[in-house]
Formats: sequence, C-alpha cells, structure tokens
Amino acid sequence: HADDLAVMGHQLFLSSANNLYLLKDQNRQLLHSFKNEITALAAFEPGQLLAVALDGQSIEIFDLSRQTSFDNTFQKPVAQLEQIDKQGFVSINSIGFHPADGSLVFTDGSKQQAYRNWCHDLMNKGTTGRVGRWNWQQTSAEWIRQDLQYAFGAMFHQGELLLSESWSHRIINSQGQPVITELVGYPSRMSQAGDGGFWLTCFACRSQLVEFVLKEKQFRKKMIEEIDPRYWIAPMLSSGQDFLEPLQGAGVKSMGVLKPWAPPRSYGLVMHFDAQARLTGSLHSRVDGHHHGITAAVEQDGYLYMASKGSGRVLRYKLDDPEFLK
Repeated sequence: HADDLAVMGHQLFLSSANNLYLLKDQNRQLLHSFKNEITALAAFEPGQLLAVALDGQSIEIFDLSRQTSFDNTFQKPVAQLEQIDKQGFVSINSIGFHPADGSLVFTDGSKQQAYRNWCHDLMNKGTTGRVGRWNWQQTSAEWIRQDLQYAFGAMFHQGELLLSESWSHRIINSQGQPVITELVGYPSRMSQAGDGGFWLTCFACRSQLVEFVLKEKQFRKKMIEEIDPRYWIAPMLSSGQDFLEPLQGAGVKSMGVLKPWAPPRSYGLVMHFDAQARLTGSLHSRVDGHHHGITAAVEQDGYLYMASKGSGRVLRYKLDDPEFLK
C-alpha cells in the first residue's frame, strides 16, 4: 500500500495504509500507526514539520523538533483542519508547504468519492475537485479553486502554485490557466527537482478504449451498476493478475508474452520538467512491467524515490545513472 513520500533533510517518510514509516537504504522503521488511512504527506524542513492527511477528511501537523519519541509526537498535533466554510473534506490526496511562510495548500480530489474510489469519480466524470489553502499559524483557511476534474497534486514552483487536474490531463496554476496540457496519463503528485525543475507522477495512462467508454453514457451507467469495479473498462493501479480483466485493445499476449506496446490498463510513469515547465525526460514501467501506479516521487541525496502503489514497492533511481538500482 505504498502511497506518498515526503523528504525532510536526510529523512525520508513513507505512508502505507495507516502506517507511517521512516526509510533508510533498504530498511524501514515504523514510526506510528494511525487509526485511519494516511492519504497524503508533506514535510517542511525549516520548521521540522510533517503534515499528514487522514482518511481524506482531515489534516494534522506535527512538530518533529519537539519529539521525545516518534510515537508520543504523533499523539499530539500542533494544528488540525477538518473543514473550510463549514464544508468537510472527502478525499484529501496531496499536501504542499509554501516554501516561505510554511502555510499549506492541499487538494481534495472529489466531494463525492473517497480517495480509494478515484476510479468511480473518473467513470462518473466527476467535476467536484477542490484546492484549499491553510495558514495554520493564523488559524485561517480558504478555498482557492473548486469544480475541478479531480484535483490530485499541489506544489509551489518558481513562485507559482501548480495543480494537477487528473481527468483533464493537465497542470494548471491557481488562476485556472493551463501550464501543461494533453498529458498522456492522469497526473497526480509533484515535487521539486534539484536542478530547479520538478517531477510529475502519472498514476495511470490514458487509452483510446477508456476515452471511448467515457463518451458512452449508457454503457458506463450499466457497467457501473452491474459489473464489479475490478473488471471495469477503466485504468487501474496494477493489472495482469486476473484472467477476468477485460481486454484492452491490443493488450493481449503473443506467443505467451504480453505486447509491451499494447494500450495500457496500468502503467508506471514519472516525468521530469525543467524550470520553465518543459518536458525533459521520463521514466517508464511499461505494460509488461510490474512497477505500475506511481503515486509519488521525491528527490533526495542524488536519488529519485518513487512509490509504486500498484506493486506495493518503493523504487530508487540514481539520477546520474541511466539504469535503475535493484
């Protein structure tokens, strides 16, 4: 259930279901088990602060500089947010700290579907995503944008707030103006790169068949009502383990081998953009790979760490090495 990553100096944090881990090399230390699922993480190094979204419905901020032990620290948040303008949250899936003042921005993917039900929001063509800002030190919060086609990622870059709008396959700014458009997948979380650019994850890729199904209202309605969600004609975080999965166009085996160029039901994709938001490179786990459903990517000490929710693994890529480290 590896999902989100956060970096604080030489510390790398990982969320997995309701567990918070500290990672070092190939070892992990369990810091705390929350009562609810962790749906987003963010770290603010100057203040030694860690923000945690729980069950998509609240955000808690913890001051790690005061810790006597990690477990005691996570019992007592220094601030908590559960609503804005008497509107509760449903699907908080990404958090970002402002690099100057430590205020928070966050994305609430959908007002109708919980974080784990993102595919339901896609198949229902949801447009209820929201982005909020929380100045927790002054106990004030406000909505920045609403009515988005699934908000899933927020990051400050070059003095501008960037937001992922998944079902529109684009990155926008806080005014709703497109910054990056026509992405090949459904964009999610972003993080700063050491060269002044940024990393963008796509947790699933688009395909012609899914795009066609999204245009067929009656078919989608009947599919949602009658078919197990695992077998919808829809993108997934992982695939290939169940013979009941629907065929996806050319996504079939030839001579016992799945065609690596076949339209993807699941895929692994991380993209690098420079400071001017121009695409400069990408990392792939293709259709016949296993490291699919990349939901987070962060840079630390010369490596790029990625959470593959589809495979339940954390991956590591050496930034000056063309090959993955195993």
